[in-house]
Amino acid sequence: MSVVGEVASKPVGTTPQSLAGPGAPGRAAAPPAGGGQHGSPGHPHSAHLPRRLPRWARFADTPSRLRGLLVGLLVLTAAFGLLCWNAGSGAQSTWSAVTSSQAPQVIDAGALYQSLTDQDAQTANILVDGDNPALAGNLATALKTYSADRVSADRALQAATLSAAGDAAVQQSLGAVLDDMGSYDDLAARAMELNEHAKAGSGRPDPDALSEYRQATDLMQTALLPAADRLLQADNAAFNDAYNSRRSDLTDAEVATLALGGLLLLSLLGVQGWLLLRYRRVFNPPMAAATLLTVLLLGLACTLYPDERTALHTARRDAFDSVVALDRARAVSYDANADESRYVLDQDRREQYQQSFFSDSQQLADLSSATSVFSYDAPLRAAIDDYQADHARIDFGGFLGAEFHNITFPGERAAAEATLTAYQKYQLDDRHLRALMTSGQLGAAVAYNTSLAPGGSNADFALYDAALTKLIAINDDAYQNAAASGRSELSDRLPLLAGGSLVVMVLCLLGARPRLAEYRR
Repeated sequence: MSVVGEVASKPVGTTPQSLAGPGAPGRAAAPPAGGGQHGSPGHPHSAHLPRRLPRWARFADTPSRLRGLLVGLLVLTAAFGLLCWNAGSGAQSTWSAVTSSQAPQVIDAGALYQSLTDQDAQTANILVDGDNPALAGNLATALKTYSADRVSADRALQAATLSAAGDAAVQQSLGAVLDDMGSYDDLAARAMELNEHAKAGSGRPDPDALSEYRQATDLMQTALLPAADRLLQADNAAFNDAYNSRRSDLTDAEVATLALGGLLLLSLLGVQGWLLLRYRRVFNPPMAAATLLTVLLLGLACTLYPDERTALHTARRDAFDSVVALDRARAVSYDANADESRYVLDQDRREQYQQSFFSDSQQLADLSSATSVFSYDAPLRAAIDDYQADHARIDFGGFLGAEFHNITFPGERAAAEATLTAYQKYQLDDRHLRALMTSGQLGAAVAYNTSLAPGGSNADFALYDAALTKLIAINDDAYQNAAASGRSELSDRLPLLAGGSLVVMVLCLLGARPRLAEYRR
């Protein structure tokens, strides 16, 4: 066969070199079609090129791992510090709201309620004293007190209005009080003017004056006082909601702080263990200091939250619950005192006002076995005797019963017992007043009812009111002290927690810096 024919019989695309065998002289062996054992097709020199590492392997080297661990520690420490700061700032905001608006709102509402009830009582006293020279001193006192009550009611209403922005329930109650106060003042002023113009005698009011007063006191009982009581309860409910919310937030923050702080502490220990194994160094002073400081910060934070909850509980439950109950008791007491004057003033409504006095008494110290004002004294005396024999036995309810179930602070029990004793004396005075009226001794009843001389009904009421006011003051002081203590502890600890977290971060950087520096040499 010719050479031409032999070449033509080969596949198209072959080269002369491919025709020579591997052992042909003067011919280099062609590389394998696959590019060699470690090559890639078309790249005969790829075995000498650097390979691209996968993303997960980029931190496989020691300095990268150390940097990653350091970043994790810094992030955990910053999160721990921010969590403590946010929780503490929230507690500070709660204390500010409680002391500057929520508690004052409740107190202002109670003051409004008390001023309104006493204003109506003094109106009745002015009318019942009448034009009697022997009672001129009592009349002057009633007129002075009436004016003071008007001023106090106006101030309390203004204060409540200023602090009620944004609370629809409170604003609605305020609107009702504001609308009716003007109407009451007009009716009361006309009644006093008509009675004075008629020169009506004591206990015998001018009929037209009495008619105007009936409208005034009915407005007070059916509109003004219920609205004032709703205002007090709305303010108290807002305060209570804030209290419950903040205690829940503090509990959640405590759990989160324990979890995050524990994770940070374990991470610090883990990093130090890794450094020990990797670098064969037994002790890393900055990391050890960071660990110790983290333990201290964690203890500081986890005792702060229970302390704040305790301060909130003391301020709200132990102290302010009593303040609210006793403020309402004081307002109801003034209404009961007014019922006595109405009882003497308006003979046609005596049964109504006697029943109202009994209802008020049951609100103050509820006795289940009492069915009327005349069956009230015996169970009250028995309840007091039982309590004196065993302080755990409190057989009366109402506002005074609520206080006796919540005695907490030094001096509070003695003040509560003095209040209860004064209340019992005032109740006995009421029976004497009704006995005078029943026996037809109107003049003596009028003089006894409004007398501020020792032994008089109003004098004993003033002693009871003074004891009640002292009891309120003990609880109010305890509330103020608890609030001040809670705020002070936050002010002391928050900077420590924030500053301590920053120090931990710096110590972590200092602890890792020498090891990282070894790789830059």
